[in-house]
Amino acid sequence: MSNAQLILIDKRNQPIKEYIVAVAASDGLDIKGMQVIASPAKGEKALISATLRIPPLEALNFDTRKIVDRMLEQFLVKDEVLSVTQLIERASDDDAVRQALTRSVRKLREKLTELVKEFTRSEVINLLNERRNDALFKLKETDQELKGKKVVCIDIEATDIATKDSADIIQVSLCDLDGNKIYDQLINPGYDIPENDKHNITTEMVAEAPFLAHAWDDIHRHLSEADVVLAYSTESDFAYLEKSASKKMLTFELDYNDWLDVAVLTKDLVGALRWQSEKMYWFYKTPKLTDAYEKVLGKPFPGDAHDALADAQATAELFRALLEKGRKSQVSLKTKPAKKESISNNPFAQAFAAAKRRK
Repeated sequence: MSNAQLILIDKRNQPIKEYIVAVAASDGLDIKGMQVIASPAKGEKALISATLRIPPLEALNFDTRKIVDRMLEQFLVKDEVLSVTQLIERASDDDAVRQALTRSVRKLREKLTELVKEFTRSEVINLLNERRNDALFKLKETDQELKGKKVVCIDIEATDIATKDSADIIQVSLCDLDGNKIYDQLINPGYDIPENDKHNITTEMVAEAPFLAHAWDDIHRHLSEADVVLAYSTESDFAYLEKSASKKMLTFELDYNDWLDVAVLTKDLVGALRWQSEKMYWFYKTPKLTDAYEKVLGKPFPGDAHDALADAQATAELFRALLEKGRKSQVSLKTKPAKKESISNNPFAQAFAAAKRRK
């Protein structure tokens, strides 16, 4: 009879436990220093060792049992992911050893359950849940506010990032909330387009395209006629238009208050929680459009992520999915019941009541 067993080795040395919880809650985590080894007997060399992988806690509703089940299905051996059954098979060809390792799975499960409870009982989980509930309520409100309004979704490709004064627009695309194309135009910046990993637009592609000044009236009209303009990171798209209008002395009468940022709504609902160690506060990391789309809709990002029309249509589809989540949610504003206070002429009673109110 073999004495082989699966053993959990914990060599963690992490100074900020809550940060680790936040990472695991949002994205999952391969924990350095934590390994599961298949040991043939006490003191003998391990048959195989695997890194422990914590799955995204939030995706499993912080359910300890579901999380442990997932962990037992995804041990990391070098670059390969193995289930506990595959791990045991890989550890030895000896049936007696395999049977002994299989018997030890129950004890390993107990150890993993204890570990997972460190995460699922953390105060960070409450922060996440509160933020997500607030986001759902905001989406429910937004859904009501948009009824009967004309919504246009925009995406812009440019020669550089929006903060650079030298950045010029090279594509503007607009679609409605259903993803139907309203406007899609390449723009000639008047010079050779520098190589850029942010888009796939070349100088040859825009050779016959109009200059921005010639396309501006159509772009400005479509945006002006919209009740709400959607974008994924509105600051960038608005800045491209505002700076371009200023540089080229074009009419600019767009109101940023009419713009709605899908990135902010997405960040609140599915953004990763992180700890800013220098400034000592929690913040939510905004996911890229492609990541947000795949996380919310549960399917691959469609089309070319560097094409303005594809991005605008994906943003519109993502926004519809967010609104649907808001509609289906059961969240509602919690109002505190008004306190009924009896009036008293007793000065001691009045002082006591005033002290309670100050608390």
